[in-house]
Amino acid sequence: MGVHRHELWRKDSAGEPYRLRRSFPAGPASATTLLAGPGSVSALDGGGRDDLLLGRLTDRLVGAGRQVLQCDMPVRNPQVPFTEKEFDARVERLDHLLRGNRHLMTGPLTLVGFSLGGLALLELLESGSPPRADRVVLVGTVLEEDVFLSSRVPTVELVYGSRDLIGYLIEDTSDSGANPQPIVFDPGMYADWSARHVIGSPTPEVNVHLLEGLGHTLHPVGPGPGRDPLPELTSLVGTGPLTTHRPTARQERLRDARE
Repeated sequence: MGVHRHELWRKDSAGEPYRLRRSFPAGPASATTLLAGPGSVSALDGGGRDDLLLGRLTDRLVGAGRQVLQCDMPVRNPQVPFTEKEFDARVERLDHLLRGNRHLMTGPLTLVGFSLGGLALLELLESGSPPRADRVVLVGTVLEEDVFLSSRVPTVELVYGSRDLIGYLIEDTSDSGANPQPIVFDPGMYADWSARHVIGSPTPEVNVHLLEGLGHTLHPVGPGPGRDPLPELTSLVGTGPLTTHRPTARQERLRDARE
């Protein structure tokens, strides 16, 4: 099945031009998926590893009969932390992407965000835009505080590479004056606390998925043959939970209470 594309240029509130893209099959689309790339992806036709995965995922989803929505993101310097202004621009562009294509949306709506793109999607869902999404898939998105989803979202899938380590500097509160000490967490630790921070009314079902041997945006890390995340991502977006699903601590407590 061929992939058809339609692009529209517009300017954001800062006057920066960017593209909205809709990729779709020849026949009627069965569902709609929005892809929000990570901080490393600025242009739809970029050449990096993240761009390649997003392109392959787009083609796979369209081949399965879905339409896919994407947009260019602000260019950023990967050597420095992202700014609030840049983050707001991402949220604004994704909001325009949804609003500009709402008359073309068919079937269930799935929102997929990678890393910074996932945080931008959560900002939208906190504001109630869109009013409802059938599923939200967040890849490499770590939550350190509660996120209340004003939009109605029945299911949130948190996906992490098993080798995606995050580090913090812990301040020494004693009088010794020692330098801050680094501490590193793997997703076996931070995945559960991220899941507990996703709330709403009603509270969505939050599932955690760990993909072995992969890093932050699901690229192979470490020794051994590289694992292709595309089959798992396609299954998760299109047909249901991954076989690598691990219940969150909250779900285990609820299960124990029922038993």
